[in-house]
Amino acid sequence: MVILADLIPVSYKLLKGMNESLILNVIRHNKYVSRSEIAKITNLTPPTVTNIINKLLEDGLVKEDKLGESSGGRPPVILKINNEAFDIIVIIIGTDIMEEYLLDAELTIRESKVDNIKKEDSESIFKLLFDRIRHLKDISKKEIAGIGIVVRGPVKSSEGISVFSPNIGWKNVPIKDMIEKEFGIPTFVENDVRAMALGEFYNGIAKNVGNVVFLKVGHGIGSTIILDGKIYRGINDMAGEIGHTTIDVAGPKCSCGNYGCFEALASEKALVNNVVKRIKEGSYSLVSEYVNGDLENITTRFVYKAAEEGDEVALSELNKIAIYLGIGIANIVNVFSPELVLISGGIVRGRKFIEDVVLDTIKRRSFEANYSSCSIAFSNPDYNTALMGISNIILDSIL
Repeated sequence: MVILADLIPVSYKLLKGMNESLILNVIRHNKYVSRSEIAKITNLTPPTVTNIINKLLEDGLVKEDKLGESSGGRPPVILKINNEAFDIIVIIIGTDIMEEYLLDAELTIRESKVDNIKKEDSESIFKLLFDRIRHLKDISKKEIAGIGIVVRGPVKSSEGISVFSPNIGWKNVPIKDMIEKEFGIPTFVENDVRAMALGEFYNGIAKNVGNVVFLKVGHGIGSTIILDGKIYRGINDMAGEIGHTTIDVAGPKCSCGNYGCFEALASEKALVNNVVKRIKEGSYSLVSEYVNGDLENITTRFVYKAAEEGDEVALSELNKIAIYLGIGIANIVNVFSPELVLISGGIVRGRKFIEDVVLDTIKRRSFEANYSSCSIAFSNPDYNTALMGISNIILDSIL
């Protein structure tokens, strides 16, 4: 059960809106909860809770569900968010695809579609984005309470601006203003890694863990820092660029222009580059056979496949990536001393080839006091954390 601590009992008449919002979010985060449980969590008096619940029932925002377990008296009535109250729209703009979702108030997916945007220019992607929002709005039979947009690259979330999205070439695009002017619906814009981190925090492995460093290891390395249950954004909304901390000053050049960055040594891009280099230098690998000798077509999928077959090049390069990944995470553990470091992204597909080396490296390179109080975990690659993260951002704001 989610506990909201240090709350002071207040008058429903004085702070009606605040208490309504508080109770709505308690119901939402706990899924099923009784009136008495709400009173305990919020420190509101039972009469105040009853008055607010009656109003929320009347407004159609919550509904009564099955009876709870009895402790001797009458079984309590369980409350939940009314999934028919409203819908929300979420668009996730990835590297090659755009995912579009229509969800109800309980975050059940009502409609979804995926479009390939690999060969589309920025203007075409804009048009597709607006067309898909319009379509989902039209097929919903309820009010659209909010729209969430997830993009790659740095984002000024408070202003809803995509500072730079490398895959589609957007620079300082005011997505929030553009969509709100077109549709008149509150819109929320977030970076993909932060959305994924929040998805894990609300509904995944990191649920209710107050201090987390979330690490997305894919083509690059992105991260999100959650301190005391809130994203740490820094003074310019750009905190968390752990991928561009230096691991080896004599290392390879990074996309940022520096040498030896964490990303340049431990990402999936680094893995592919290393395998290609080994093959060019004359090492035999099944990976080359998979692509018929066309090394430009090598992807991590082929590296993991070769590793499954015991390919020496694939396994040794995965081992090298694991060591650098462990070094980078050891630095994180020593600097932040978090409760949890959660590893996500494409690298999770190669987990069984790297996990032992990663954990051993972290243990050897971290202070014992920090390491012993920190958990290291890998995310579930089949769980759409970005969707859950941006959806909860929407609901936190509108409720």
